Amino acid sequence: MNETRGESEQARATVDKPKAVEHLQQGNAARARWYIRAFRLFVRSLFHIFFRIRVKGLGNVPHTPAIICVNHLGWTDPFLVLLFFPVEPRAYVLGEQEVKYISNFRTQVIDFLEIMVMLDRSKPVQALRIMQDVLKRGGSLVIFPEGHLGKQEGALLELQQGAAHLSQVSGVPLLPVGLTGTSELWLRRTLTMRIGKPIEPTQFEGDTRTRMHAMTAELDRRMHTLLPGDKERARVKLLKKWLTNLF
Repeated sequence: MNETRGESEQARATVDKPKAVEHLQQGNAARARWYIRAFRLFVRSLFHIFFRIRVKGLGNVPHTPAIICVNHLGWTDPFLVLLFFPVEPRAYVLGEQEVKYISNFRTQVIDFLEIMVMLDRSKPVQALRIMQDVLKRGGSLVIFPEGHLGKQEGALLELQQGAAHLSQVSGVPLLPVGLTGTSELWLRRTLTMRIGKPIEPTQFEGDTRTRMHAMTAELDRRMHTLLPGDKERARVKLLKKWLTNLF
């Protein structure tokens, strides 16, 4: 009877497994296929046409998997990491199954490029295993540790401890990233991405809870140093409404 129940639960877990991560279980998650490289070049060129892109601290990005922790102000945030970080190891953005995309076209693009890892918050154990699997297979994860959309440039909401917990159980470092200029967009707006040095989970001592709290506090401190705030004041903000609400 127990064996039957176990088999049933395993089958149900397989059915419930997010479709967007199936490809990660078939090979090296760090590799970027040729069409993904081509797409990156195309979209990067579009970003350079519409915005001024500044990236600082690119040398801090490790050649091994990292948990990329980014402040969240608008729709361009994940794209800046996906497009202007090194192409490998590949970075994947976490999403929630219950959140519906704005359009079928956007859904199809995301599925085609295999850039989003869908998680179910009602199944935290399964979600943790999925994230660990991506990291073990060589991929990096993009996480917004605030948990919600930020309210203003240069500021952070209280950070959640999920990123630190994942780092502690996986042994993968946190990589703090600060974005400026992404809350309100217009033509030729300056978007700045500052990348800090990795935070290694081994540098913290104590029990699990103590290490997690200390790591989150250090992440908060470093992310604040990467957020000088928005200093740009444009006289004319062309295409502001359209660009800000594009996605």
